[in-house]
Amino acid sequence: MKTKNFIVLLNLLVAVFLVTFLSGCDKDLVDINNSPNAISEVNVKTAIGQQATLVGLQSTVGDWYSSDRSRFLSIWTRQMCAPSGLGRPQPVTWNTYLMERSKNSPNDYIWSYGYRIVKLSNDIIDNAPASGLISGTVNLYMGMAKFYKALALGELAALYGSIPINIKVDKPTFVKQSDAYAHVQVLLNEAIVHFQAGTVSDARDLNFQGNQARWIAASNSLKARYFMHMLQYSSAVTAANAGITAPAGNVNSIYSTTTTEYSPWGHWVNTETGEPIRANKYYIDLLRSEAGDTRLATFFRVRGGAASIVGHDIYADLGGTGDELTPTRAAGILRYSAYNDPFPLISYQENVLIRAEAAARATGTVDVTDLNIIRTGAGLPARANADFANTTALITEILKQKYIQLLLEGQNYHDMRRTNRTDGRPYYRTGIPPRFLYPESEITTNPNVPADNAATVNELW
Repeated sequence: MKTKNFIVLLNLLVAVFLVTFLSGCDKDLVDINNSPNAISEVNVKTAIGQQATLVGLQSTVGDWYSSDRSRFLSIWTRQMCAPSGLGRPQPVTWNTYLMERSKNSPNDYIWSYGYRIVKLSNDIIDNAPASGLISGTVNLYMGMAKFYKALALGELAALYGSIPINIKVDKPTFVKQSDAYAHVQVLLNEAIVHFQAGTVSDARDLNFQGNQARWIAASNSLKARYFMHMLQYSSAVTAANAGITAPAGNVNSIYSTTTTEYSPWGHWVNTETGEPIRANKYYIDLLRSEAGDTRLATFFRVRGGAASIVGHDIYADLGGTGDELTPTRAAGILRYSAYNDPFPLISYQENVLIRAEAAARATGTVDVTDLNIIRTGAGLPARANADFANTTALITEILKQKYIQLLLEGQNYHDMRRTNRTDGRPYYRTGIPPRFLYPESEITTNPNVPADNAATVNELW
C-alpha cells in the first residue's frame, strides 16, 4: 500500500524492519488468543519501529476493508453477483450465502485480520509515547492508531455482534455489541484529543501527511457512522456536522501499480480469469430508475458483447431477459478497478448521507439539502421539500441514494438490517444472514466464544 513517494522517503532500514516485524509477529497477529506478551517487541518500541508499524497498520486496514469483506457484502446486498462459469467457483457460493467457518476461509480472514488491525493499533498506542518520537508525531500516531482501531472494532461488532475488545489477555472475553460500540466512541473521542493537541507533517500518514483538521473531521464522521449503527440519531447529526466537508477529506486505502501493492478490487478485475464478480440486475435497475444518472457509466463497463451495461439476474426473480440472463454479458466493475484506485474507508458522501437520514429521523422534518448534494453530484435533478409527503418518504429516497452511492463499501449491509427492509426497497432478499458466523480458529481456541445467535447482532434493533 505504500505510495511511491513514501517509498522514496522511507529508508531501507524501515522497509527491512517492516518486513521482519510483521512476519515475525504474524502468528500473534492472526490468532488473538496468543498473548501479545509472548513475542519480543523490543524493536517496535523504537521510533523507527513505530514508523514501520504505522505503515503496516494502514496497509492492513485497507486490504481488510476492501477485500473479502467488500466482496461478501456487495453480493449479499445485491450490488454484485458471481455468475457461474466465470472462472472462480468460491464466489458463486456467496450468492447462496454460504459462509465457511474453517481456518483460512474468507470468514476467518475477516475476523483474524480485523484483530490484526487491533494488535497493530495497540502496538502504537502502547509504545509511541516512549519511543523517542517528537510530541507532534506521537499525537499523530496515537490518533491514527485509535481511529483505525475504532474502525476495526466497529465493523467487527457490526458483522459478528458480541466481540472481544481487549485482546491483551489469553482467551479474551466477549462483550455485548452495544458495549463494543460504546468503546468505539471512546476511542474516537480520544483520537480527536490527540489530533487537537497538535500534529506534524509526516509522509507516513498516507492520506493526510499529518493534517490535523482533516483527521479531526474524519474521526467525527466515523463517530457519526457508529452512532447510526446504535440508532443514536441526534448524536449522529452532531458528529456529522463536525465531519468531512469535501471529498479531499476522505480516508482511503492507498494503493499503487507496484505488483505487491495492488488494490484488492483491481487485482480481481485485472488478474482473475473471467472477472468472476459482476453487476447484479437489481443494482443496475436502480441506477437506471432515473434518466441521467452518471454513476452508471462511471461505476460499470460493458462486458461480453452486451448491447449496454446490464446486470445479471442471478436469482431469476427480476424478470431478466436476453443479456441479463447471460452470465458473461453482465457488466464489469469500473469503479475501483485500477490497481492503484484508492478505496474509501469513510467519505464525504457517506457523511452527507448519514446526516441526511439522521436529521430526518431525529427532527421529523423534511429537508432535502443533503440529499440534493448526492443527487446533483450524480447528474440527477434536485428535489424539493414538497416532493416528499413525510420523513418516511424522504428516508426511503436517502437510503436508495446511499445504497447506490456507496458501491462495494459494505455499509449497506448494516443499513439493511438496521432499517429492517423486508419489503424489497431497497436491496433486501430473504435468506441473507443477519450476522457473520464465528470462525473455527476462534471457537477451537477460545472457550469464551458465544453461541452463534442472530439476536447477538441485532440487540440494538
